[in-house]
Amino acid sequence: MQKQATTNPVYLKCEIKENKKIGTLYHRLMISLPESIGPITPGQFAMLSLGERESFLLPRPFSIYNFDNKNSVSWLEFLFKIVGKGTADLAKLSAGSSITVLAPLGNGFPAPPLEYKVVVIAGGMGIAPLFPLIVRLKSFPFPSPVSVLYGAKSEDDLVCLAELHNLVGNITIKIATEDGTGGGEKGFVTQLLKQIAVKKGAKTAIYACGPEPMLKIVSDFCIARNISCWISVERLMACGVGACMGCVVKTTDGYKRVCCDGPIFDAKDIRWSDDAGS
Repeated sequence: MQKQATTNPVYLKCEIKENKKIGTLYHRLMISLPESIGPITPGQFAMLSLGERESFLLPRPFSIYNFDNKNSVSWLEFLFKIVGKGTADLAKLSAGSSITVLAPLGNGFPAPPLEYKVVVIAGGMGIAPLFPLIVRLKSFPFPSPVSVLYGAKSEDDLVCLAELHNLVGNITIKIATEDGTGGGEKGFVTQLLKQIAVKKGAKTAIYACGPEPMLKIVSDFCIARNISCWISVERLMACGVGACMGCVVKTTDGYKRVCCDGPIFDAKDIRWSDDAGS
């Protein structure tokens, strides 16, 4: 599998089309673009800016959760959780509010080889860049079995579960929550991975996004079995285009910038910190 090439980003002043609250802390934000952009590959992200707001002086990176067409995109959708003053202010914006978008940024997930089984592993908000990948996989002309392993702290954090169940095709979904709510496995999503009988060198492609300890466990699992694995790495970003060098990750080829060398990396190329698996 080869990485998808980075698309030249476009800087646009846009309008919020919808800002829908999901549960207590989550929002789905749809932005209408003044001109079409693309193509966009699942796994890419955007930098959003609110202008002069004190809580949002620097643009923030958000994974592209959904878009209308892979070649000519006129709207973008983002899934976010309120974690601080900046995202709290973002959640308050109503339809018609202005917002600045720089997109698409970074590389995307590569397509799996023909006839490969696919396993998608999402931890919490890691579902955001993986959801468009799942949608893309089900539209492929060749039938590939897709298993989605979706984990979170509780059922209230499985904010994408209903949309996943609405997808038709050769897709199976298993869930895990730390408190055991939601009717799935009690514990971490990586426990579901260990239940999958994957032989060494099997024709399986694994895609993952979530907390770094989860990604390390998934990476070690795949490396030990010589299985293809692609992960979306999260880092704080200030520019999104590689200028500030503030989002580096250690790899087998030195330090790489997550914003432009990633955020999608081959799992075997990442050199995890000592505490990543704790």
